[in-house]
Order: sequence, then C-alpha cells, then structure tokens
Amino acid sequence: MAKDNLTAILYGINDIRLEQTPIEEPDTNEVLIEMSCVGICGSDVHYLERGRIGDFILREPMIIGHEAAGVVAKLGKNVKHLKVGDRVAIEPGVPCRYCSFCKDGRYNLCKDMVFCATPPVHGNLRRYYKHAADFCFK
Repeated sequence: MAKDNLTAILYGINDIRLEQTPIEEPDTNEVLIEMSCVGICGSDVHYLERGRIGDFILREPMIIGHEAAGVVAKLGKNVKHLKVGDRVAIEPGVPCRYCSFCKDGRYNLCKDMVFCATPPVHGNLRRYYKHAADFCFK
C-alpha cells in the first residue's frame, strides 16, 4: 500500500496547508478508503474564512472535507458487506446508533452525531481515510 497520504489541514483563518499524515488502520467495524473525490463544501469555505460555524469553532488544526467517495482499500475484521475494491460514497454523519432517533431510522436527528470536518472531528480531504463501514454505501 502507498505511504503517501497528502492531507488538507486547516490551521486557522485563511491558513490551509497540504501535509503528509499517517495512514490510519481501520478498527474492527471500519474501512480504509482510498479517496477518489472530495467536494469543497460551503462549510469548508466558512471554516477557512471565519474559523467557525455557529458554536463549532476551529480551536486546533482540522482536516477539512466531508462530501466524498472512494475505493475500499482495507477492511476491519468485522466488516462483511463490503470488500476491497468496492466503490463507496461516504455518509459523513455517524450517529450513536442507540438513541430513539437512530432506532426509528431518523439518525440525522441524533444528538450524538459525529460529523466529518466539524470541530473537533477531522474530515476526509486526504488520500486515505478510515470511516464507519455501515456508513459507506456502494
């Protein structure tokens, strides 16, 4: 596997840098994705220009990007519905999976949502990115 993981890191207002970062190993229920395409969203631009969106404030460097697709490069040991080589789109919001909203299929309302590129969570504008396998769609 490649060792190159060029990454877009936002350090502060109008301070974005391309740097190499480690390629992470997927946990048991995650996949490592070789990114094919990452869109630049208005929220990425907002963090770049203002350093915040409402109560979400950039307090330390953050990898941007959350509208993405790629190819599965490695599987966590419990992942059964995907295989290496599958092309996937990434759902950037990963909910708790346990609250009443999640259990009712309305995970977008989960109060414990972890969302890519929303401080303090890193995004996926990099060559390799790991993500929850059940929120990657062929």
